[in-house]
Amino acid sequence: MRLPLRVLLLSAVAAPAQATDSLLLAGTSDSSLGGYSYVGTLIPLGQSSLGQGWVMRQWLDYLTYHYDGFAPDIHARSFGYAPAIGYQWPTANGSHAALYAGVRLANTHLSPDDPSNVDRGTRARFTLQGELMSPVGAAAQNEFLAEGEFGNGAYFVRDRLAWRLAGHYSFGPEVIAQGSREYRAHEAALCFGGITLSRRVTLLVRAGFYQQRQQPTVGTVGIELSDTF
Repeated sequence: MRLPLRVLLLSAVAAPAQATDSLLLAGTSDSSLGGYSYVGTLIPLGQSSLGQGWVMRQWLDYLTYHYDGFAPDIHARSFGYAPAIGYQWPTANGSHAALYAGVRLANTHLSPDDPSNVDRGTRARFTLQGELMSPVGAAAQNEFLAEGEFGNGAYFVRDRLAWRLAGHYSFGPEVIAQGSREYRAHEAALCFGGITLSRRVTLLVRAGFYQQRQQPTVGTVGIELSDTF
């Protein structure tokens, strides 16, 4: 599952896209306990558009982490590909929701090897993800995301509150709970987004603290990029 990171998966309706646009997402997050990097796309299907209708998601990621298991201090490296089909729709009071179903194909290398790790080697796991983005007053938005991966007990839940600043910037806290059969972790961070790099490319930066069970609390930093095309 996605470790200190996550970053991750931004909702298409959060980006300044035109109705016929697709969305390119990329990012990385790192700490002394692990890291996560990804690149992905959200592409409307048929007559749909971002925020309204069916979308295809393509996702490539690279995950590193370490933990105490069959032996102390096991280091893991995982390369994954996660295609999914989703549906996005507006709800009451200016909110937007999305549901995705897909499969994550991943190859995980462990050093030293840990036969008890259910992600060891090459695996295919069914995934479900839900998102809800809701306005909070006139100047803020709450972004909630939850994902589960079947077969290894992996989960990721994030809640991010973003206040709009100076028109297009955003700033606010986020909290994350995540884990699997190998670990349980929590994260708290501050995010600053809406940084314009070009007409269609925006940047978000984040920094915070990551706490994993039976491990010291460490700092984590990350960036998230979105590009419409």
